[in-house]
Amino acid sequence: MNKYYLIFLIWLLPIYFLVQFGYQALTYYGIQSTYNQGDSYVATVTDFDVKQIAAQTNGYVVINFTTSGGEVVEKRLALPVQFAQVIMNSELIPVRYSGSSFSPIVMMPVYDLQQNVIRVNLAVTLFGTLVTIIVSFFASRYALRKVIEGDDKLEIEMMDEVTPAVT
Repeated sequence: MNKYYLIFLIWLLPIYFLVQFGYQALTYYGIQSTYNQGDSYVATVTDFDVKQIAAQTNGYVVINFTTSGGEVVEKRLALPVQFAQVIMNSELIPVRYSGSSFSPIVMMPVYDLQQNVIRVNLAVTLFGTLVTIIVSFFASRYALRKVIEGDDKLEIEMMDEVTPAVT
């Protein structure tokens, strides 16, 4: 097997970015759908925690509410630090709920911020996808050329004269 075939694995990067872009798009349209067609409830915060590990800060909130159909919904939601700052001192949080949505719960106080974060994520993953497609294209051309033409032969030739040692 030619070692240049491994270069074609670089196409896994744009595929990864496309999957991430799809996930972010589904999340964006999921929160839009829940916000527009979901039912409004007031959720009780049953647990809240924010952790700081090195330079990363994140946490979670556990909310509990009862739907109009009598179903008790208790959900643990991940919280980036920006979201946590908004709802940190809240015991009751207004939410929108749509069980059939990709993102079934939207916390109303962080809705605008959540949309902005997802838009930035979409832009970054789109940029990453385009850049890695371009890099993958040129890397594949290089690898294909090396597979077809083969490696360059490296010949080492001494150019200086060897002088005998004087005793």
